[in-house]
Amino acid sequence: MLLMLAITANAQRSDSDLKRCATAELDSIRTGQNPELLLRRQKAEEVIQEHIHRHNARIRTSAEAVITIPVVVHIVHNRSDNRIGGLGNSNISEEQIQSQIDVLNEDYSNTSGRKGFYTDSLSVDTGIRFRLAGIVRNSTRQENFDYRTADKQLAALSPPWATNRYLNIWVCNFSSEYLGMAQMPSIAEANGSTPGLRVGDEEDSDPLTDGAIIDWRYFGRDLSGETSGIYNLGRTTTHEVGHWLGLLHIWGNRTCGTDYCDDTPRARDRNLSTDLNCEAKYSNCDGPLSRDMIENYMDYSPDACMSVFTNDQKNRMHAVLAVSPRRAQLVEHIGRSESNLVVDLYPNPVEGYLNTNIYSPGYAGFEISVFNNSGVEMLKGAYNQTYINVKNFPAGVYFLKVTTDKETVTKRFLVR
Repeated sequence: MLLMLAITANAQRSDSDLKRCATAELDSIRTGQNPELLLRRQKAEEVIQEHIHRHNARIRTSAEAVITIPVVVHIVHNRSDNRIGGLGNSNISEEQIQSQIDVLNEDYSNTSGRKGFYTDSLSVDTGIRFRLAGIVRNSTRQENFDYRTADKQLAALSPPWATNRYLNIWVCNFSSEYLGMAQMPSIAEANGSTPGLRVGDEEDSDPLTDGAIIDWRYFGRDLSGETSGIYNLGRTTTHEVGHWLGLLHIWGNRTCGTDYCDDTPRARDRNLSTDLNCEAKYSNCDGPLSRDMIENYMDYSPDACMSVFTNDQKNRMHAVLAVSPRRAQLVEHIGRSESNLVVDLYPNPVEGYLNTNIYSPGYAGFEISVFNNSGVEMLKGAYNQTYINVKNFPAGVYFLKVTTDKETVTKRFLVR
């Protein structure tokens, strides 16, 4: 009876009860538990702003070259029969998945076709595109996921492909009113001699949970008949990928806060309206009333009202792609053209987590195995994973073997 009540309550969620994004809420919990994290956030913002100011002209020029990000979609569902697609099925179809990639490309290229007050004057092509690189399906008995613990649970159920090569998106059933969330990028200065090298992560698990999480009912265009009447065009994923690229909410997550983008008018708060007519909203943060940019993808407006990324948001995303280590590695991989498998390890010696920077030509899939000095296999067949937990390995010499369908590279490392 309790299970049926829970299912009924979940099915009857009204549009007015839904909340677009849990990213800020989760971040607030994390900073509350770890005050040092807030200082790191502040330092990260300084790095982003310094990069924008130092390289502003170059950012605008280089952003004309399109960056196409490969996307892996992890479908975590509770269908014991593994049936794909159909009404009420969280194991969504490939058609629904591809529709979301299409929406991302329309929104980030400024070709959605939606017109609003700010669309013609301030909306830009971000110079970022997306391509579907893989679909991973995993079934679980777990009915739904709480946003406070979903990232680690989903990463355990469906391990990410290399988070310094792919944008990982987990699609699941949220237990609450939230539609999605994303992990904000870890920021460290990347320079010409060490582009993209990991300087430090905020938590050991960060590379394993790096990506976005979207409730299946709001992923893609309205193909299943189960999505909301106002959040049915795939803009939740557009919003969360914006966070993954370093964008903040336009109200700065506080009353009349800042998103560090001067061309997004300061808003008093999020737009929680369910009005599909997209009526104007106003704020008085800086004295006289100003019109909120309800068209911005980083607001909470209905999907049908969204149509804008601004030039400052574009510059910020490209700055983050330069100064966030994993994002910088991703861009580096996109531009490489070597014909051979390349494997780099760091740190070496290692005490906790071993990072592997692996380049495989043409994004060929690879498997990782680890052997100790006696030839005993300690890790077997980790597919497209680059972050290896060696905390429980005894001190000594180990060998990491990376294998594609064409070649194998073995590297030696030391565990202290």
